[in-house]
Amino acid sequence: MRRPHTPDPRSSSPSAREEVRDWRGRHYSVGPSARALTGGPRSVILVRALVAAAAVGVLQFGYGAALPSLVAAHDRPPALALLPFLVWTLAQGACAPALHRARARRELRAGTLIPAGALLCAAALVVLGTSSGLTAAVLGYGILGGVGAGLVYHSCTDLVGGWFPDRRTVRSGAVGGAFALGSVPLLPAIAAGIDPSSLPFACAALAALVLVLGIAGGAGQRTAPPRWWPPESDPRAAALLRGADPPPATDFTHAQAWTAGGSLPLLHAIVALSGASGLFTLAVLPLLLLEGGHPPSTAALAVTAFAAASGLGRLAAGAAAERTGRRRALALLLGAGALAQAGLAAAVPTGQTAAVVLLALVAGAGTGSCYPLTRAITEGHFGSRWTPGIHGLVYSSKAVGGLVGVGGAVLLLASAQPTAWPAGLAAAGALCGASSLLAALLRRPLPVRTTPAAHGVWTAPRRRAPM
Repeated sequence: MRRPHTPDPRSSSPSAREEVRDWRGRHYSVGPSARALTGGPRSVILVRALVAAAAVGVLQFGYGAALPSLVAAHDRPPALALLPFLVWTLAQGACAPALHRARARRELRAGTLIPAGALLCAAALVVLGTSSGLTAAVLGYGILGGVGAGLVYHSCTDLVGGWFPDRRTVRSGAVGGAFALGSVPLLPAIAAGIDPSSLPFACAALAALVLVLGIAGGAGQRTAPPRWWPPESDPRAAALLRGADPPPATDFTHAQAWTAGGSLPLLHAIVALSGASGLFTLAVLPLLLLEGGHPPSTAALAVTAFAAASGLGRLAAGAAAERTGRRRALALLLGAGALAQAGLAAAVPTGQTAAVVLLALVAGAGTGSCYPLTRAITEGHFGSRWTPGIHGLVYSSKAVGGLVGVGGAVLLLASAQPTAWPAGLAAAGALCGASSLLAALLRRPLPVRTTPAAHGVWTAPRRRAPM
């Protein structure tokens, strides 16, 4: 008979620490409290991380809206004006694995990385507004801005995931939601058009805002200790909960995850395909609407709706997954996004503003939900111990998505054939549909029982561990 859990008398102290393990053998370090470790509650850590993530999201969600203004200000063809954003997507996605390795070695800390990333983002915005050369824009906005946004986004996601192991799916989704929603108040003004003569001032003002909010959100932030668990809840009870998604069978290493039933390659493909779909729409939808004869107000409404729905979709994805299951929620949301983007291909040439805005809402929610749900699926399939590193590899597939999506947008705009532009939206919908089908194929891997333990790596036991 299983013995009831008797709390350690020391656990009532905010500075106490108790080492426990659940019925599958996973170890947890319960306590001390976040207040004892950082001087403040977990809610303060979360809010500050959300502020920093919201500050830098405008570099992704605002570029497509600003593309017509950049074309007018620098007298560049739209295809060339989109190249800095193409490089930005490559840098922002590809830096995730290297950043995780540096954090795992304790070489870099969130309290340093987040302000440094905000500084790089601010510099990128200044370069974008003041430089008339394409090379400077690509290097400044693409490289500096992409790396800076990656530093902030990935650091905030891992920071929040470490302090909220009991609510990791919902709280990590909140970081992604803030990343998208932070740009929403600015998008109507950006999409309505910025006078070319005022572009340097507008970019400098935005850079100052990004820097201030990034420093306020990141300076002094401390990462949670390894395997930390809040003392107000019992990790063993959480491990026994069996909702729509049962707890993972064991903690897989990176090598084990690659060979565990093909789930990890599928996650890479899902992020790449859905990322290509969303980034293509985000990059060219405002310009396609303007070139198609829509007024600037329609373009502003559409891009704002897309970004707002992307943020809200990331927030709601975690709650939806807890009810219906992560895999099912991901497949349904990506499928809805695919249908919406196919609808945009038909609605953009017809001039139906209400239909365009509604479809942009659905498309944004569908493609945006991919990132928090794939992270949750990664943890659910491979365990929490190496989730940041494994998901860093999964998220890096966004770079492939940027190459396909934004690179496809560059080629489409270079073709100078407006009649072919709706076909690009239809192709983006097809990519999103393919990612939905792949999501439906995801299956939880079986525990690895034949790999011997080494260097403290725990593999699934042959019998239930004692309580």
